[in-house]
Amino acid sequence: MGHNRGLIFFLLMALLTVGACVKKAPEVVMHPPLDVTFLPQRGDFVSQYGNRLAAQDVVDMAASYDYVLIGEGHRNVWDHKIQQQLLSGLSSDGKGVALGLEMVAVDMQPVLNDFAKGLVEPEALSEELEWPERWGYSFSMFKDLFVIARRNSVPIAGLNMPSAVTRKISREGRESLTEEEAALLPATIVPPSSEQRETLDAVFALHETKDMDDPVQRERFYLVQSLWDSKMAEEAVRLRREFDWPVLIIAGAGHVEQEWGIAMRLRQFDPGARVLSIMPWRGGEFDASAGDVFFYSPDTYESKMGATLTGLGEGGILVEGVKRGSRAAKAGLRPGDVLVEASGMPLDHLYSLHVAGTKVHEVGEELVFTVRRGTRTFVANVGKLGVPKAKTAAVKPPVPVADPETKEQ
Repeated sequence: MGHNRGLIFFLLMALLTVGACVKKAPEVVMHPPLDVTFLPQRGDFVSQYGNRLAAQDVVDMAASYDYVLIGEGHRNVWDHKIQQQLLSGLSSDGKGVALGLEMVAVDMQPVLNDFAKGLVEPEALSEELEWPERWGYSFSMFKDLFVIARRNSVPIAGLNMPSAVTRKISREGRESLTEEEAALLPATIVPPSSEQRETLDAVFALHETKDMDDPVQRERFYLVQSLWDSKMAEEAVRLRREFDWPVLIIAGAGHVEQEWGIAMRLRQFDPGARVLSIMPWRGGEFDASAGDVFFYSPDTYESKMGATLTGLGEGGILVEGVKRGSRAAKAGLRPGDVLVEASGMPLDHLYSLHVAGTKVHEVGEELVFTVRRGTRTFVANVGKLGVPKAKTAAVKPPVPVADPETKEQ
């Protein structure tokens, strides 16, 4: 019996020893296709093939095209820096280039002409162009474009339809325009392609004031988009023919991506023209079909509450900077904080914040953030939007809320 116990013990030890010697098979990892070949920093240029491009290479490339379109996020600081870099490179040393802007309507061209003659200074342009009322985004981000254009003798043209005209069409239809307003329409209105319509439908669905099932509203929406793109292309062609120089066009990324918007109309109005599209890449999935050249520019903007914010995808919105004395600072926001929710709405990207802000503003409520700072979670109230700081109630310090995992205060 003792002999059997010894044999069993020996066999068990042998099995354990053999088992310890058997190596676990390495895990098979399915790698996604390699799209971008390097880890970019803000402002780095990327080719369609995901390779690094030097800034001078992009300037040299752009100089050989007839039209160069740069897509932008209107609040993104780095988007504006890239525009200034390219305009400076294309216009330095006496090189000829013209500048076309979505931000300025064609009826403001006399102001731009006076600016070119030195009759209007950059500091006065915001008021002269009625910038806050017509465009709305901070003029400070665009000012250096005008400074560079003045310094390098770059002619500037407003490309867009007056916003009052397109709003009227959206509300009442094209037939509501006066003769003077109708005269501002492009000679040829090119409708959106079927591919662009799919994107426009998605944008249309985001407008809570629009009825997806109303064909009249939908067609007016298509018409306004077509008017913008057709008018900007028409004016850019006019600008090129007037000066016989390449035209640098700066417009929202939605007018540039996939070459559905302005580029498609340029090719129709100026057959054979060479068109280069330069698009921001926000990180995440790299869509090589969105443009010809890209620059890395995470979704970042300076908010009116005094914070510089960067989208993290599904991880929330990162607070990169806070101005002293601002609403954000008084509400307790600090650099490094992550905004998880805004008044109950998850913040997957910066547009989520825009939607949340619009909702609370419409009902006159305060904007309240759920904020993650390290392992802590708290709420920060920045008050009612659109109300002068002096009229808002004193903001209370951040109030802790239950941690989603520990349930502790």
